[in-house]
Order: sequence, then structure tokens, then C-alpha cells
Amino acid sequence: MGRKKSKPEWQADALELVHALKDGGVVVHPTDTVWGLAANAMHAKAVSRIFEIKQRPTDATLLVLVDSPGMVEQYLPNLPDSAWELMEVSDRPVTVIAPCSDEVKAELAPGLVAKDGTLAVRWAKDEYVAFIIRGIGGPLASTSANITGQPTPASFQQLENGIKEGADIVANHRRSQTSPAKASMIVKFDEHDRITVIRS
Repeated sequence: MGRKKSKPEWQADALELVHALKDGGVVVHPTDTVWGLAANAMHAKAVSRIFEIKQRPTDATLLVLVDSPGMVEQYLPNLPDSAWELMEVSDRPVTVIAPCSDEVKAELAPGLVAKDGTLAVRWAKDEYVAFIIRGIGGPLASTSANITGQPTPASFQQLENGIKEGADIVANHRRSQTSPAKASMIVKFDEHDRITVIRS
């Protein structure tokens, strides 16, 4: 018999977040980039609370975090090869914005699909974030954990009190990490597969 694989040190913390998210909560947690504010992407009330906590205009849509290429394809089924290549080879996370279907729009909470019918999706390759997504059985609605217009928190120490107090739970994982995290690259593809780099 092989040795039982030990659980990652972050698993108990991630499970707490999963329970809160399943109950319609809003959480603050480290992502594959900066610290984020997140909710179950199917839960309209929870997603609307993110806008309130961030003091974000409702037309400034949030992104969706997914845990696998299959889930990327589920929400953005017509991505060109160049988008997949970029996600595979980039040395940092890539947020891809592209047109989504009416079915996807109906499935997700308001505040995620933009007026032009596009959806921002990032495949989170970080084990901790992917575990949370698998735990809730669907994508996370996500954004940086800051008041709109204020600096993006690259570490736990940079989180504002208003953000921490507005959420139902703040993750313990990576609180002591001081090396600053970087935001993702953002690229947009139109219906003709033309690419625009929004943030390099």
C-alpha cells in the first residue's frame, strides 16, 4: 500500500471559503495574481454585493475565474487558437475577453457579461484557487480587493479595512507573503478574432 498523500496546508482555509461561497457569501482571498474579492458567479445577490463593497459602477463588469481549459471552453467556446496559445505559454496569468453566448449570459449573474456581449475569463492555474472553484462546482466572479480608484492590493497588508469588513470571510492563506503579486495580462478578441491588448 502506498502512503496516504498529505493534505495541502491551505486546504482547511480553502474549504471555509467554499462553504461561505456556497451560502451566497463574498470572500477576500489571494488569487493567482493579486488579492481578490469573489463570489459564486451564479449567485446574483452575492455578485451585486461585490459592486457595493468595491463602490464600483455596475457597468464595469467583473471577470470570471475558472479552473480548467474545459471550463474556459464552456464559457468562451469560440476562442481562436491564438488565445489558447497565449494562455498556455504566458509566464503570467492571462485574462481573455471574448464574445459569449446568450445561454452563458443567462446562466451567469448580472454584472459579468458586458453590454457588448463579451465575458472576461481567466484560467486560474493556482492550486488554491482551482480547489475553491472545484469546491463550489462552478466559476468565481472576481475582481481586485480594493475600493474602485484605490491601489490594487498586491499583498494582505495592503487590503483596506472597508474591503475586509464588507466581506463575509477573509482567507488566512498567504497573509504573511510579502513579495508583491502582479495583475494579469488582459487581451480582448472581437467576433473576427482580432486581438487588442488591454493590459500587457
